[in-house]
Amino acid sequence: MSYSILKKSIKNLKGLNLKKIHLFNSELNIHTYEDLLFFFPKKYIQLSKFRKISELFTNKNNHNKNFVKILGKITNIKEITTCNKKILIARLEDKTGFIELIWFHKINFYKKIKKNTIIIVYGKLNFFQNKIQIIHPNIEKYEISHSINNNYCIYPIYFIPKKLRDIGLNNLLIIKLLENLIQESKNHIEDFFFQKFLKKKLMSKKEALIQIHFPKSFKKKLQAQYSLKFEELFLIKLFFLSKRKITDGPKFSKLGKNFHQFYKYFLPFSLTEEQKKVFREIWNDLKKSIQMNRLLQGEVGSGKTIIAMLAMLIALDNGFQSCLMAPTEVLAIQHYQYIKKMFSTIKIKIALLTRSTPISVRKKICNDIFKGTIFIIVGTHTLIQKKVKFFNLGLAVIDEQQRFGVKQRSYLCKKNDKKFPHTLIMTATPIPRTLAKIIYHDLNISIIKDLPLGRKPVKTIHLLDKNRKKAFEIIKNQILKGRQIYIVYPIIENKNRKKCNSLMEGYKEIKDKFQTLGNKIGILHGKMTSKEKEIQINLFFHGKTKIMISTTVIEVGINVPNATVILIENANFFGLSQLHQLRGRVGRGPYQSYCILITNENIGLKSSSKIEKMCITNSGLEIAKEDFKQRGSGDLIGTKQSGKSCFHTINIMKDYKMIKEVFPVAENFFEKNPNFLLKKNKDIPHKYYEWIKNRFNNLCL
Repeated sequence: MSYSILKKSIKNLKGLNLKKIHLFNSELNIHTYEDLLFFFPKKYIQLSKFRKISELFTNKNNHNKNFVKILGKITNIKEITTCNKKILIARLEDKTGFIELIWFHKINFYKKIKKNTIIIVYGKLNFFQNKIQIIHPNIEKYEISHSINNNYCIYPIYFIPKKLRDIGLNNLLIIKLLENLIQESKNHIEDFFFQKFLKKKLMSKKEALIQIHFPKSFKKKLQAQYSLKFEELFLIKLFFLSKRKITDGPKFSKLGKNFHQFYKYFLPFSLTEEQKKVFREIWNDLKKSIQMNRLLQGEVGSGKTIIAMLAMLIALDNGFQSCLMAPTEVLAIQHYQYIKKMFSTIKIKIALLTRSTPISVRKKICNDIFKGTIFIIVGTHTLIQKKVKFFNLGLAVIDEQQRFGVKQRSYLCKKNDKKFPHTLIMTATPIPRTLAKIIYHDLNISIIKDLPLGRKPVKTIHLLDKNRKKAFEIIKNQILKGRQIYIVYPIIENKNRKKCNSLMEGYKEIKDKFQTLGNKIGILHGKMTSKEKEIQINLFFHGKTKIMISTTVIEVGINVPNATVILIENANFFGLSQLHQLRGRVGRGPYQSYCILITNENIGLKSSSKIEKMCITNSGLEIAKEDFKQRGSGDLIGTKQSGKSCFHTINIMKDYKMIKEVFPVAENFFEKNPNFLLKKNKDIPHKYYEWIKNRFNNLCL
């Protein structure tokens, strides 16, 4: 398709004023011809022919809410006022009877309909007081039209946001815009170059775009969807394949002295079979001269860190540095202390770099990192600052990856000027964008399925606010057994009168309910200084406080095996992944643990589904899949963590079978045409190069 036609602004289309153009931009993210052309119907209604009005009175119960098309004449039109609201009522007649057309909103727009006008009406039937009505119908003047599909057998229905509906934009206007657009651009629509390489015949691009909007039959619509989906999957796979080809990584060719010494003599426990399997997968990646891009997924406490440490030893034995980036200072310190203790016997130089590192110490560490005398660096976001320069970074480990932005992770991968460092990202709950990239084979995944020996699954309980006494009974029982408790609130103070409980209000309530604990109730939130947080965490870690009242600052980095209950107030305010991360604070010891989710009664269908999912599964991957359904895949070729996908036709979960069908075809093409994106490639027309380049040039991994 001609790139210049695609990029024309929708302001060039007839039927749009400045206000509508602005709302198309802001509400639908439609700016260009391409955006509108790929704004597909949300559903289709089958219309066989014009219905006679007399036919609608037969078997009313079956016809109620049916979608119909009627040809008739406006014989009367009036405006009435009831309950301080204006209503417009029009009488539509044909030779067999009459029905009423009703408008409650923006009636001035429809006053343009004049008496004795012949119109086509599309809408859902409604029976009220023995009358047939169509409320807010779509209407069209009856005239001979040269449009693509004048009498639709299958009528497309488009999503129209409320702000656009409020200014009178209806489904019919969308149809007219698309008819005009396709008429203008259809002679510029051409098939992509790869069509001639395919054994399977696809519908032409031009025909597919016409049939997706105005299908002659449902069979044609399905063929159009298949062809357009095939194209998108084919192109994204080609893009990822070409990206991998140019992403060279350091080759770790040996398991050396440090690895063998630690693994044979100083590893304090034997790896589980799951851990061994995962390590072999990572080692196979590290042996190649292509950058590893792997996700290590496992529940809290499943042993992800020790696998990352073994990979660091491989990097060291091959002459490369490693770093581990954590989202919080608490977690970074925890990792540093653990790694330093584990590697103390083989005397590896390790450094910690965070925001709190004194300037003089930071300068010394940065200098040693640049010289290559420090082999393993643990830190927070500080690691991605420009002042931190590595001698030869070979492995970047990113923990709790959902807490970092896409750009932040990419900065760390650019810390080696010569080769892209191997990347290992660890999480208990993959974010939707990451899950999408796994499905699209651009990010490999290793999963540690087993919990450590002796661990019991956390029991998750949903209680309504009015039944919170049951939660306090569980808490009192656990405290009597010597256990510790987390209580989490979504906000610190309720200044804006949100319909949720705040930490400060909750602190007073808990102090009152558990007066016998005295000063054994701690408090932790984001407005406290680093020193204040450290004091509170240490008190809880050493068992001196029994209840920790907190916000989500405890989401990562606190490991207290004696904590057996986490109570989450207004749980519907949190996302699925966040709830799962919070639940991971308990269940770290041998004791039965509980996650109590408290909500009010009126939380809505979406929140109810989220809470139900938390109660029926402890699997981080299952949580991620549900999160994926609710939030979307994110932008695979951009920087958004979640939300609407960059694709026009693909639903990653529903179209997974098609992914498996298309990708081998794309891989076969790529083997024969590895340089298909290069300008000098004479076999590929330049316009396709430009199209792919402009679509995919903003990739940031």
